[in-house]
This record gives sequence, C-alpha cells and structure tokens, in this order.
Amino acid sequence: MDTFNDKKFSKLIQRTLLAGVFLSSALIFTGFAFLISGSPQGAGILKAGLLALLLTPAARVVMLVYGYWRGGEDYFALASVMVLALLAVSALV
Repeated sequence: MDTFNDKKFSKLIQRTLLAGVFLSSALIFTGFAFLISGSPQGAGILKAGLLALLLTPAARVVMLVYGYWRGGEDYFALASVMVLALLAVSALV
C-alpha cells in the first residue's frame, strides 16, 4: 500500500485550494460576461461563483480531516472536525 506522507498531504491541500479558486474565478468571470451581455442567468452564475469562493476554505478543512486521519494523526483530525462543525454552525446562524 502506498504511504501517505507530508508531501502528498501538502499536494492534496494545494490542489483543493487551486480547484476552488479556479472554479470560483471561472464562474465569476462567466457570470460577469452574462451580466454584461444582458442575459438573465448572469446573476445566478455570479452567485454560484461567490458560493464556490466561500466554500473553498471549508473544502480545505475537509481535506485536512482526511489527510490527518489517513496520516494517523487522530488528534489533529478531531480538531479539524471540530473546526468544520464550527464552520457549519456559523453558516447556519
């Protein structure tokens, strides 16, 4: 079985953040293009881009939970779960 080391963990976090930023950027730019052209769905696409931007840090925390759990660091995985729970509660309030 392949070992899960710090380098792979860092790559996982990096790719998660890059994917979130690229997705939100693409949606925001597309939304602005639709708004400029006068299309009614531009506002929805723009909101989706902002939502993707806001969810990117939460996705990072999910990857932290996975990486710490996979690396055998249960204490940090539990701490990351608590952070994720606090993010969820704050989003609901």
